[in-house]
Amino acid sequence: MAPHLPQEILYLIADHLQEEEASLVPCTRVCRQWQVGFEPLIYSELIHVFSAEDVSGEDHERGMSLSHFQKVTSGDGLARRPLIRRLCYHIVVPIDLQDWKTRKYKGYTLENDVRQNNDVAFHSAIVDLFNTLTDWDPSLRLSIELELLGREVGKEPYTWDFDDAGDYRYEYKKGRTKSVPVYRAHFLNNGASLLPDVACIDRLCFHDDFPSHQIWVGSAMQIAQHCTTLTEMMLGLDEYIRPDHIEYIQARRQAVADGLLTMPHSLRVFRLLNQRESPWKEMMTGLKVLLSDHDFLSQNILHLSLSLRELKINKLSLTPDFLFPLDTESHPLPTTRSLYWPSLEVIELTRVAPWLPSGQWVAHPTREDQIEIDEVEDWEMIICDLEEGTIDRPIFDREHFHRTLISLGYAARHMPCLKYMQYHLDHRTHFRFEFKPHGSSGKAEWMLYSHYRPNQQVMDVWERPLVGSELDAKLPATLIRTTIADWY
Repeated sequence: MAPHLPQEILYLIADHLQEEEASLVPCTRVCRQWQVGFEPLIYSELIHVFSAEDVSGEDHERGMSLSHFQKVTSGDGLARRPLIRRLCYHIVVPIDLQDWKTRKYKGYTLENDVRQNNDVAFHSAIVDLFNTLTDWDPSLRLSIELELLGREVGKEPYTWDFDDAGDYRYEYKKGRTKSVPVYRAHFLNNGASLLPDVACIDRLCFHDDFPSHQIWVGSAMQIAQHCTTLTEMMLGLDEYIRPDHIEYIQARRQAVADGLLTMPHSLRVFRLLNQRESPWKEMMTGLKVLLSDHDFLSQNILHLSLSLRELKINKLSLTPDFLFPLDTESHPLPTTRSLYWPSLEVIELTRVAPWLPSGQWVAHPTREDQIEIDEVEDWEMIICDLEEGTIDRPIFDREHFHRTLISLGYAARHMPCLKYMQYHLDHRTHFRFEFKPHGSSGKAEWMLYSHYRPNQQVMDVWERPLVGSELDAKLPATLIRTTIADWY
């Protein structure tokens, strides 16, 4: 009787099993009809593929090894390829090196066998995946998520377990030198150059939903470089790094900057979700995240954005005029007047760091708090005491925000397809700006929620957005909202 069930009944069975989070794979073994009925449902969902055999865990029970994936999508299985849309590739490495869980002692070195063996496994796993996909039809648009999976939790030579290695407290003040730096998987000897180009990958995701995908961002950018028709990339870097391990933070930012120069020309959507790169306490100077005096990341984001449809950046420190560089008087440079974004529809700069990449704050303390900062003699005490070091910084660096809005205004004039622009400061001192052109009507909505008030130059660039605005002093910050009648 079972082989002759109507297709509608098979769908009901599938829905029930999926609600119970049970695997549909056994259903394909009942008979040919069930295989034909259930396989489209199986392969249309997110498929978990593991780079190695014999991996335990709940996800593996619902997934398959790469070798099995190769088998079921080759030969007689070629017809399955068009069914596959999303693939989560678990890169299996020998040891799960957890962040900030170990402390080093004399004899420790980053060049150790544990990290080396993990890198060897990572390198082989990526090469194997790309070799598998290299003959797939480019018209088959595949979304791939990548993450590292250690076979077992372990530690490196000359280290010992220490759960508080990410803290700075009275009992542990030597984290800069004693905490083991985080591990991120690298290619061996620039081995990414050996990757074959793959044309079927449409979307690449290094997800921030996991505690850490544990892939070095430079390696992630190298992987993207070999996805020749890539249209969308999500780079999740929401990983906690001790502020005193500043060398890692600086190298990470530079690796993103360098990688942006190698992105495929097909890229249309770029999302960067960063971690808040903040000092231990707000009384302190911001972190200088630059390896030099030049902010290559802001510069390279500008050049990448010229061909994008969507740009979303979260928790990153940015120069105020990175999108449309200005001179010292906040006027366009001769070299920027030709900037043009023909396809950009959405630009969201959310939770922007309240300090420049150089570490200079753009929101300042009151005079009383500044006196308190100047009188600090023991910063260790401030950092270790949970009740110390918190201030409001309610005073805006007005010139910084004038420059930011002027730059955004000039840029918006060169975005004919723009649908939404947002700039949101990640700080208790409110600054939230939104801009929404209304298509063929020729009108646009301009909104600023902040204690900051624009100057005349800002108003002129945006064609006097304060005319007809709404002001409400009861709000924690002033809301300025207006309609620009002749935007286009």
